[in-house]
Amino acid sequence: MAYLALYRAWRPQRFKEVVGQEKTVTALYNAIKEGRLTHAYLFSGPRGTGKTSIAKIIAKAVNCENIEEGEPCNQCSSCTDINNGNFMDVIEIDAASNRGIDEIRDLREKVRVLPAQGKKKVYIIDEVHMLTTEAFNALLKTLEEPPDSVIFILATTEPQKIPDTIRSRCQSYSFRRLTGTEILERLEQVAASDNIELDKEAGQLIARRANGGLRDALSTLDQIYSYKGKVIKKEDVLDVLGLVDELFLARLLEKVLEQDTAGIIEMLATALGEGKEAQQLARESALYLRDLLLYTVMGDKADFIIVTEAARPLLEQQKSQTNQDQLLEALHLMMDTADKLRLSEGNRFILEVAFLQMAQIFDTEAPVVQPTRPQAQTVQVQAGNKSARLDAREVLWNRLLAGVKEKNIPTHALLVPGKLLGARDDVLYIGYKKGYRFHKERMEEKDNRELLENVAREIFKRNVQIQFVFLDDEQYNDIIVKKAIEYFGEEIVEIKD
Repeated sequence: MAYLALYRAWRPQRFKEVVGQEKTVTALYNAIKEGRLTHAYLFSGPRGTGKTSIAKIIAKAVNCENIEEGEPCNQCSSCTDINNGNFMDVIEIDAASNRGIDEIRDLREKVRVLPAQGKKKVYIIDEVHMLTTEAFNALLKTLEEPPDSVIFILATTEPQKIPDTIRSRCQSYSFRRLTGTEILERLEQVAASDNIELDKEAGQLIARRANGGLRDALSTLDQIYSYKGKVIKKEDVLDVLGLVDELFLARLLEKVLEQDTAGIIEMLATALGEGKEAQQLARESALYLRDLLLYTVMGDKADFIIVTEAARPLLEQQKSQTNQDQLLEALHLMMDTADKLRLSEGNRFILEVAFLQMAQIFDTEAPVVQPTRPQAQTVQVQAGNKSARLDAREVLWNRLLAGVKEKNIPTHALLVPGKLLGARDDVLYIGYKKGYRFHKERMEEKDNRELLENVAREIFKRNVQIQFVFLDDEQYNDIIVKKAIEYFGEEIVEIKD
C-alpha cells in the first residue's frame, strides 16, 4: 500500500474526531441529527483548520446508509467510496484553477441531474474567492433556486472577497486557528501511534510555528520524520525548517544593544554560513522582537511565539535595556526587511545593513528616535532644533567614511562626494556625479581602493570589492546602477542632493 501523508492519514472521519472548532462542529452535527441541513454553506478561516475535512464529513453523513446519531458510519459503501474519492455525487472543485464562467455554467447544467449513486449531491468548492465576477454571478442563480438533492459547501481563506449576494444565501461558519496546546496534543497522539519519539520541546516548536493550522503541523512532522527518522529533537526541527534557536536570536540582539558591529556581522555570517536564509533570519528576528515587546508590556502573561524558558533570563535583561518605542521601530524595520528580502535574491547586504540600522535605533547615546510608519525606509532623528535623516545606506556610509578618515584623511576627502548605492554579490557600488570625475578616478587608484576595501572588510568580516560609477543629476545612466535599482528598489538606491 502506498505511503499516506500524516495529514491525510489523520484527517478526521467523524465530527467527534475534529480538533477544535467546537461551535461549528456542534451546530452542524445537530443540524444533521435533526434533519435541518440547509442547501448552502460558507466555511471561512485559515488554511489547515478543518474546512474541507468537515465538508467531507457532511457529505458522508447525508449519504450514509447507516448513519448513527448524526455521525457517518464509515463502513457502508457510500462512506467508503467518499473516503477513497470514488463517490460520483461528491464533487470537489478547486476554484483557483476552475474560476471562469464556463466552468460554473457547466456546473449549473449538471446540478439539475439527480444523484447517480447516493441520496444527495454535494459540491465542495475550495478557495471559492478565486472565482471571477462573472462566475460568481452565474453561481448566484444556482444558489437562489437549488434542487432539493444538492448541497453546496463553499470554502475560503479570504471571506472578505466573497460578494455579499453569495454570502447572504449561505449559512456562514468561521473556523478559528487552533491553539498551540490543541496542536501539540494531536502531534503527540500521532507520534505515539506511529512509534515516533517526539521530544517535548520539538513538539512545542512545531505547534508554535504551525500558526494555528493543524495540517501544517502534521506536514512538518512528516517532513522531519522522513529526514531524521523516529527520534525527533528540537535541533532537528530547527535544522529541517531552517530556523535559528531563540538563544541565538537573544545573543544577536545583545550584540545589537551593545553596538557591537563586528559581533553582529560575525553572528549573521555564522548563521548564513550554516545555510540559513537571510529572509528567514529577518522574520525570526521580527518574531523575537515581538515576544520581547509583549513581555515588556504584559510580563508573564505574554503568549510567546519563539521564546522558551531557556531564553527567559536574557529576555528579562533586554527588557530593562529597551523601551516600547524602540522595540516598535526595530520590529517595523525587521518586518520591512523580511518583506524586501522576499522580493529579492536573499541578499546578505540588505540583512547586515538592517541590523546596523537597528543598532542605531537602540543607541542610547544617540538622539531620541521617533517612531515611523511600518513601511517607512528611513528613521527620523531630532537633535534640538536640527532635523536629519538617517537611512540604511547612510548608517553604513558613515561607518565607511569614519573608518577611512582614521587611516588616511586625503582618501577620506576624495570619498566624501560619493554616494553609497547598494551592494550585490559582495560588491559595494559607490556613485559620483559627473562633476567629481577627479575624485572618482583617484579613488580607483590601487592605494585608495585597497584602503577602502580594507575598511569594508573590517566591517563585514569578509572580502568586499568596490565598484565606482558615474551618475548625473537626473538619471542613473550606468547599467550597473540601473541593475542596483531593480535589485534594491528605488527607495534604497535613490540619490539625494
